Amino acid sequence: MPIYIASPEGHGPHPAVLVIQGMHGANSYEFGVAERLSNAGFIGVVPDMFHRGPACFSNEELEQRRRGFNDPQKIGDVNAAITHLQSLPFVQGDRLAIMGFCMGGRTSYLMATQRPDLRCAADFYGGGVLLGEDGPSPFDMTANIRCPILVLDGEEDQHPSPDEVRKLDAELQRHGVVHETHIYPGVGHAFMSGRGPRANPEVQEDAWSRLMDWFNKYLVAEPVAAR
Repeated sequence: MPIYIASPEGHGPHPAVLVIQGMHGANSYEFGVAERLSNAGFIGVVPDMFHRGPACFSNEELEQRRRGFNDPQKIGDVNAAITHLQSLPFVQGDRLAIMGFCMGGRTSYLMATQRPDLRCAADFYGGGVLLGEDGPSPFDMTANIRCPILVLDGEEDQHPSPDEVRKLDAELQRHGVVHETHIYPGVGHAFMSGRGPRANPEVQEDAWSRLMDWFNKYLVAEPVAAR
């Protein structure tokens, strides 16, 4: 499984953040996020979650690859990436976080239910958290989450819809998980990477500021119990 790693200046070790792709695959957007993280003092790590099979060259092929990609495979891939990271001398192996967009946001929530050693997580418009893929849904495993989680979505998104995000927020609250949920008005799905009429730089910068505050509070600082 290829992994793109962007590391800050200096020998480290540094905290690391896994950046999980959307359905379009690991591409220049995720690499740019990893580079931006490295400029902020974190190691940005992008595993290629669509590494099984030949390279995809169309949206149709990407969609087919995504539909054949189940939760046990996602969990296995992220666990393998974490094992690799923890073997690297410049990575602070006990200070790891995860974030993702769309499919990657759902994967981030899923991994928060699986890895009590994660310091924190961030879910950007993760559709399908309430649904399982060859296993229980991430939503149904919310009680397992032991790390603070940030959830960001747009009011005009339908996957997930605002109602789904509010349901998620209530479930996190019910289980005493440290979390923050923000639903931005006037923007839809993929607002972080949207271009043209969908782009909203003000929302993007606010979301990035919230993300950095989250990482500085829960990844850099001493750990805070999720409950």
